Amino acid sequence: MKIFLTGGTGYTGGETIGHLLDAGHQVVAIARNVPTQAPVRDGLHWVEGDFADGALIERLAREADGVLHIGASHDADMERLDGIFIRAVGDALAGTGKAFVSTSATPVYGDTGPDPRDEHEPINNPLPFREWRMRHDNEVVGFADRGIRSVIVRPGLIYGKAGGPLSWNITRARATGKALYVADGRAASSAVHVDALAKLYILALENDAARGIYNAASDETILSVDIAETIAAFYGPGIVAESWPLDEARNAIGGFADLSNTRCIVSSARARRELGWLPVGPTVLSELVGGSYRSGPLAPYGLGQAKAAQ
Repeated sequence: MKIFLTGGTGYTGGETIGHLLDAGHQVVAIARNVPTQAPVRDGLHWVEGDFADGALIERLAREADGVLHIGASHDADMERLDGIFIRAVGDALAGTGKAFVSTSATPVYGDTGPDPRDEHEPINNPLPFREWRMRHDNEVVGFADRGIRSVIVRPGLIYGKAGGPLSWNITRARATGKALYVADGRAASSAVHVDALAKLYILALENDAARGIYNAASDETILSVDIAETIAAFYGPGIVAESWPLDEARNAIGGFADLSNTRCIVSSARARRELGWLPVGPTVLSELVGGSYRSGPLAPYGLGQAKAAQ
C-alpha cells in the first residue's frame, strides 16, 4: 500500500515509518521542514508542506491507498490545524472505502478511576483542554457514513527507543536536579511501547475489518512518582525526586498539571481480540533502569511535544 503519513519527523511517526517500510509499504511523509539527515530508504518520499494547506493534504490523501495521521503542531494552533487536516482527508477519501487511521490519546477519557476503560462507554467528563480531540475523534469515526474506513487509535503513555516524554523528563531532571511528579504522584497511566504502537497502526491499515476506536496499551500501568524516583536513582548524580504541588504546577503548565494528576487506565482488549494485536515489549521501568534510555542517546523531545503527548 501507498501510505500518506504525518508526524514522520517526530518520535512516534519516525519509528512507524521504519515499520511500514519493513512491512513492504510505500510511505509519502509530509513535513514542514523535510529532514536533510534522514536515512534514505527505498519506498520513502518526503513532501514539504503543513496542515494549513488543505488543498495539498487533499491531493496527497487522494493519491494514497490509505492515510495515517500521527503528527500534530504541538502549539496553540493544534486544534485548528488538526481540523483542517482531517476534513481535507475526509473530502479526499469520501466514497473510496480507503483507510483513514488517525491518532488520539487516552486523556480524552478524563479520570478513568482504578478500572481499565474500554472504547464503548460514553465520555461524560473529558479533560477540558482535550475535549476538542474527542470531538475530532467522533468526526473521524463519522466518516464511515461517507464511505471511508475510519479508525481512531488512542495510545497511552508512549515510550521506548530512548524517546517520547520520558526523554524530556530525564533531560529536565539532569538540567534542574529535580525529577518532579505532580501532587502525590499516585495517578496511574497505561503505557505502550512505540514499536507495539507502530504494529497496531499497520494492523489497522491492513485489516479491512478495522473500524472505529481502538485503545493502544499494554497491561502495565505506571505511576509518575515511580518514574521520577527511577530517574533520580539512575540518571544522577545529584537528582532528587520531588513533589510539585498542584497549584504551582498549574501556574507553570496549566491544564497539563491536572492531566499529570489524573488516572488514565485503559483496556486494549478490542485491538487484541479483533486485530490480533500483541502489545509486547519491555516495561517502562525496565527501559529506564537498563534499556534504551540508559544505552543510547536520548531522542530530542521539546516541552511542547512532551505536553501534547500527555
